[in-house]
Amino acid sequence: RERVLDLFWRHRRSYVSPIDFARIRALGLKKIRLPLTWCINYDKPYSIRGKSFDGKDQHATIGTTPSLVDDPFENDPAFNPKGMRIPCDKWASIPIKVVEEVLEVAADFGIQVLLDLHAFPGGSSAGTFNGVWPLNPRFWTAHFTENFTTIIVQLLDWMEGLSRKNPKAFAGLYGLSPMNEPAHMRGLYDKSGAAVPVPYQMAYDELGLKGWANISTTHILQTLAISVDEFRKRPALEQQKMLLMNVIETAFAGTFGGKEDASAFAASQKGEVGSVTGAIGTWWKEITMESERKRWAVLDLHNYIAWNPDVKGFEDIVTMEDYRRLLNEMSVPFFQQLRSRLEMPQPQLLACSEYSASTNQDTLLSVTSGVGRRPMNLPREISWQHLRDDFLRCQHRAARDQKIDMWFWTYHIRKNRNYQGEWSLQHVLSPWPRLRFGGFELLSLGSCLGHLTYTCGWLLLHWLRGPWSFVWLSRFGFRFGFKISCLS
Repeated sequence: RERVLDLFWRHRRSYVSPIDFARIRALGLKKIRLPLTWCINYDKPYSIRGKSFDGKDQHATIGTTPSLVDDPFENDPAFNPKGMRIPCDKWASIPIKVVEEVLEVAADFGIQVLLDLHAFPGGSSAGTFNGVWPLNPRFWTAHFTENFTTIIVQLLDWMEGLSRKNPKAFAGLYGLSPMNEPAHMRGLYDKSGAAVPVPYQMAYDELGLKGWANISTTHILQTLAISVDEFRKRPALEQQKMLLMNVIETAFAGTFGGKEDASAFAASQKGEVGSVTGAIGTWWKEITMESERKRWAVLDLHNYIAWNPDVKGFEDIVTMEDYRRLLNEMSVPFFQQLRSRLEMPQPQLLACSEYSASTNQDTLLSVTSGVGRRPMNLPREISWQHLRDDFLRCQHRAARDQKIDMWFWTYHIRKNRNYQGEWSLQHVLSPWPRLRFGGFELLSLGSCLGHLTYTCGWLLLHWLRGPWSFVWLSRFGFRFGFKISCLS
């Protein structure tokens, strides 16, 4: 255990450093999104309840020092048929002092940090980010109200305490996102939705157990509402910080309509009126006051087109007009129609805390990745960078018109070149790939000089207009945010 914990902390200490904050601020960025797990060390120990393989109640205690903590929910019962037993998942705990240090460094650079609870005990979503993948999530199978309250109250109490104990760290705090993509994909397995069998359903049937998707969306939303009540109890937070409530359409059976396939995010880009999005808006307005929605209560919906079943059309584009027509069909309606679908006019606060520049979930098929197949009939002078940048500007314009706050999916992907071109903000904003690469082919010297001349001329033009912090913002026309993963 000591060796594993040491490896985790070597990674966490090296993955993000203060120089990264300097680079972030140099790009003109002022807000970042920091994903955390539920497993945080505070000044006092606390317990989280769960279930054993045989359905008995048990608990995990999180102490005051870094450690490996057993998940209170033993692994998916489907992996324990007829006595088979595999070790339960473990979490590398996060000392809250480390988060405080991150906030202090951020404040030094004039940056604010959104704390995002990304993973919960047992797993709260059917996604690779849930901490227990590929096992089925179990957070919603028992004690979810009690556990969510414990986790949220601990974190909000600490956040409020910063206003007195460490004003500098408090200045670096933007707010809290209580749960990332709660119950993601539950609607796919709902019997009134697409009724897709839960993974390992035969094992569940053999054991006489129900799948995790039996939790109702009503219970999910009631649980999330606890964070709103707790946030408004704390004046230091309610008056100065933000609560970004993320809700995802795939938790609802109506998203899949009983006939939808597993294209999880497609429903959020078709621009339909009412239905799931309308239900989310109705719930949000029931648990918040209009004055709160104008000051600190932010409703947050993610938006990607990479999972849209129609993205194959990008492979056949011939002109930029073809490309923009597809963007106007798949991406723009989400931003243009979101306020009317939610019935939340300006200046009520909306956010999209995850989006990207990707046009296909498979980067080798995406026309904006730099490693994917180029549309065969697209003129050579139109590069993948042209397509990617045009997609970003398209999203930013639509979001800016509706005053929807945008947070790019991630700041930096250090190792995987396949994803850097369209999922890593640092690579998106860097001029160097534009100078060195065209797809996989090294650009000629003349082409490099042409790109360099263009870039230098463009920078000089904007230098004459305003400070360096304006340069990147004017290029892409909108604020960016990002999420880093040094502590998740």
